[in-house]
Amino acid sequence: MRRRGDAVSIEVHDSGPGIPADQLQAIFEEYHQLNAERARNRQGVGLGLAIVERICQRLDMAIEVTSRPGRGSRFAVRVPIGQPSPALEAASVTALPESPLQGRRMLVVDNDSRILLGMQALLEQWGMECHTAHDLDEALAQGLAAPDVLLVDLHLDAGETGDRLVEKLRRHWRQPTLPAVVITADRSEEWRRSLAGLDLPLLHKPVRPGKLRAVLSQLLGRESR
Repeated sequence: MRRRGDAVSIEVHDSGPGIPADQLQAIFEEYHQLNAERARNRQGVGLGLAIVERICQRLDMAIEVTSRPGRGSRFAVRVPIGQPSPALEAASVTALPESPLQGRRMLVVDNDSRILLGMQALLEQWGMECHTAHDLDEALAQGLAAPDVLLVDLHLDAGETGDRLVEKLRRHWRQPTLPAVVITADRSEEWRRSLAGLDLPLLHKPVRPGKLRAVLSQLLGRESR
């Protein structure tokens, strides 16, 4: 990002193979990919730059592309620097309602380390304090005080299930109504009915962040009343 007079130039530079001069406009066409004959193992369908161009057109901005074959490319968009209106300045000092997730403590238990890392990053972005564990023993070994809410996988290692894990953790902390959410890729009706009978919210993998946030906000908001 660079300031250019009364505008800011937002730039992306890469060190890829570059773009031939006769292809600089074609790259913005839908489904167009350079070297498509060698793209069998590449991801994507050639829509990214077409979408970017449409967004810039809506905002009345232009995309500048420069490239040197074999040396890489540069994409830039110039964005005018604006001044906030008095109404916006006044709104900026108005206190926003505090999220029910801000500062709340969560324990996530899942036997997949990638899910633990992803959930921790997401929840901490929402202002939560997140602890993770692969199983019951690892959770207890941390010596944690009771969290505000649990997020547990349904099918864990050694035949452990999320509903039983929630029960064990509630007994450990002597909190029989400790809020908990179960996540799983198992979409069987039997499990859905079983967890509903235990009043345990169920979310299916891949978990949508918006849905997870709504469920957690409802649980913790209800708890605080």
